[in-house]
Amino acid sequence: MPRSSVDAWKQTDRHRHERELQRARSLLFVAATRAPDALTISWNGEPSRFLRPLGARRTLR
Repeated sequence: MPRSSVDAWKQTDRHRHERELQRARSLLFVAATRAPDALTISWNGEPSRFLRPLGARRTLR
């Protein structure tokens, strides 16, 4: 999150890149705020750039 194709817009259409990033942030926010009791966030490989401010780090297994 966001899709890797969003970064392709960074070089060709900066405004679309920003819109797509905001759209992905909004989708994550909506999904997270719909959790009625608990929320678990997991990932495979690198965590989403949106999770880094929350202290998400890659873990080796």
